[in-house]
Amino acid sequence: MKAKVAMLAFVALFMFFGCIGMDEVTGDYPDSGSGYSTKAMPAPMVAEEAYYGGSNSYDYEGEMVVKEGHISIGVDSGTLEQKKEELNSIIDDYNAEASYVVFNEYETEKQYAVTVKMDPDDFDAFLESVYSLGKVSSIDTSLEDVTEEYTDIQTRIENLEEELARLNALYNEAEDVEEILMIEREVTRVQTELELYQGRALELERRSAESTVTVYLVEEKPAIETDLFMPLEEILNLFLGSLSFAIMLMVGLAGFLIPIALVFFGLRAAYRALKKKI
Repeated sequence: MKAKVAMLAFVALFMFFGCIGMDEVTGDYPDSGSGYSTKAMPAPMVAEEAYYGGSNSYDYEGEMVVKEGHISIGVDSGTLEQKKEELNSIIDDYNAEASYVVFNEYETEKQYAVTVKMDPDDFDAFLESVYSLGKVSSIDTSLEDVTEEYTDIQTRIENLEEELARLNALYNEAEDVEEILMIEREVTRVQTELELYQGRALELERRSAESTVTVYLVEEKPAIETDLFMPLEEILNLFLGSLSFAIMLMVGLAGFLIPIALVFFGLRAAYRALKKKI
């Protein structure tokens, strides 16, 4: 009985300190489907061994730097497709990869947006090669050192793996349902936190292993000649003005002629009536 009480107290301490640790998980981390996995015991929800790394993992002994850039290049009219092919050749020269390509056409311009992934060592040389495609209108590059964040995440992962191993040891010694359920709940919490950190670590590894540059090739459309439309507009305005003047003239004349016509026809009728009496 004392052994059960001691085990329950130990698990309760796990849950207390584990909940405190959960408050430290911050940031937008990817989903658990990121290349890491956790082996499970036959019993549900209990992990036997959570491991970090694998075929998708990278080894970093020095600094981890994320290099990213955006560059916008204006090209001559009618050369957009040609410059796109030249960009493809540059990408091939650096054994890079065009991971995303999109074409947009607007009222005043049309453009290609090409996202290129390459070896970080080729980042600067690739940008210099792209300069030759046309006139550079804007360029933006960023270097982010994520070494400290990555090291901190690795430490957290190691601590969580040790905590998971201790929970598995408790699980193997558990004798009743209450103890098993309590341990399983704690295992679920630790696994969730572990997978969040593993996902973030893998994201940093991938971003550090490949630099990204988005190239915008922009071709401006020629301005539409509007001189031919000006006479038509002037003619329409002249016609509407003349029509408005004619209507106003007719209304004015009607106001002057109608009274005269009434007097004329009145006098004529009176004259005919007087003539018949004579």
